[in-house]
Amino acid sequence: MKSNIKIALIFSGLLLSLNACKDNISGELVENRAPKTQLAYEQINREGDFRLSSQVNVSWFGTDPDGFIIGYEYAINDTSENAWSFTTKTDSIFILPITEGQSVDDVLFKVRAVDNDSLRDPIGARIEFPIVNTDPKTTLTEVPPDTLFSISSFAWNISDADGFLNIRSTEIAVNDTLNGWIEIPFTEEQESGESIFLSLVLDNKLLGEQQADLFLGKALNLLNDVEKPTVQVGSKNTFYVRMTDKAGAVSEMDSVSWFVKQQNSKVLLLNDNSNDSDLSSQAFHLERLKSQGITPDVWIINDGGSVPDFKTPQSKAFPKTIDPTLINTLRKWDHIYWISDDINRNITYAQQITDGFFEDGGTMFVNIPIRNILQNDPLFDFLPVDSLGQLTGTQTGFVVNAFSSVTPLLPNYPSLTTTRRAAGIIPLKPSASAKSLYNTEISVRTAATGTQPYNGYQTIAIENAEENLVIFGFDLETLSDETKLDSLIQRICIQGLGFKQ
Repeated sequence: MKSNIKIALIFSGLLLSLNACKDNISGELVENRAPKTQLAYEQINREGDFRLSSQVNVSWFGTDPDGFIIGYEYAINDTSENAWSFTTKTDSIFILPITEGQSVDDVLFKVRAVDNDSLRDPIGARIEFPIVNTDPKTTLTEVPPDTLFSISSFAWNISDADGFLNIRSTEIAVNDTLNGWIEIPFTEEQESGESIFLSLVLDNKLLGEQQADLFLGKALNLLNDVEKPTVQVGSKNTFYVRMTDKAGAVSEMDSVSWFVKQQNSKVLLLNDNSNDSDLSSQAFHLERLKSQGITPDVWIINDGGSVPDFKTPQSKAFPKTIDPTLINTLRKWDHIYWISDDINRNITYAQQITDGFFEDGGTMFVNIPIRNILQNDPLFDFLPVDSLGQLTGTQTGFVVNAFSSVTPLLPNYPSLTTTRRAAGIIPLKPSASAKSLYNTEISVRTAATGTQPYNGYQTIAIENAEENLVIFGFDLETLSDETKLDSLIQRICIQGLGFKQ
């Protein structure tokens, strides 16, 4: 009991003492003190060729004697109150503006700390950057082949040593570099080095000046709000590209010239005959089509030479980009007449490049001898061929002798005859639902007995199940006579595949 009384008395004494102290507190309230700001460096002395590029990395820090820093405000050149930007970072990369038309400039950068009471450093830290503008660069990375039809695609890179944010615009012109510049939009994808891809699409059925629509990207996004360039059909054209940075510096132009060919027919003849240096084979097939009232457009794709037993690289006469450029170019025709002396040439890429053509209802006649092709070749996914004839035992190769019969397997197809011996012709087995059109007398060579009849299938011409493609695996030039050959083209191409001028 006594101890409780004693504790109460002590507590009461403490309260009286505290109240007495409170009544005796005196002095003035100390105001919040402003933070201070410092830059990593205070001065840069560089002149002439040693000036900095306009892309700079700036670091700073701040201290507060009676609180803590919540962030910073910075301004470039303009330090009026509305020009400051807030950040919590203590460093950043800036693209400093150069006065338009000048190659060098001194740019003011100022930063000030902000404390937890929102008080700003009244002085801040400042530095002037002596910078020099670097001219931007642009380079064409993809151009059309020397001669092309209605669609021409271009790609180019844009770069600036002063940083991607220093790029103001990129422009193209066709033929006219005085009044024909057209600004092309670009995105942040180009910052990572991706090329700008642009396609010019025009109606090339008439000669002379034609306006081209512009499509951006490989998804072919139509640029509606830009002026259409004028392209000369039946003449050589020149495509120019340049870029401009925010200081007004313009890159050197890059350019390429190409010929835009007129389209005159619904039929396209693809000449991929590597031995046709004098175009005699092409003339032979043109004559066959002419007999049916068709004068096709011609696309010569026989560059690259002959590479027996190997696949020839895709022709450089084709656009480099298959999708969308080549696919959409080929679908401009309703019918394709494809000739070659080697199955390992550009027909290898037919399935990929003719998707759009067949989707639009196109039909195709292929006259290519079938030689030197593996059983697992991807061409079997395109041609209506299940498999090829096989040699056995001592057999060394297939041969079709001169004056052999080429026999139709369906009514109303003309009978034909070979005019000379043809070695290496491989017989074909049709794929499911495909129709055999012609057989011939195929023999095999053996090391012991010379030549003897082949006992397997004898087919050399097949129509696919969709009835939109015929493969004739024997060179028509080795058959007679021309009247019957014209009748063959009339039956297969005109009646069967619906070829029209």
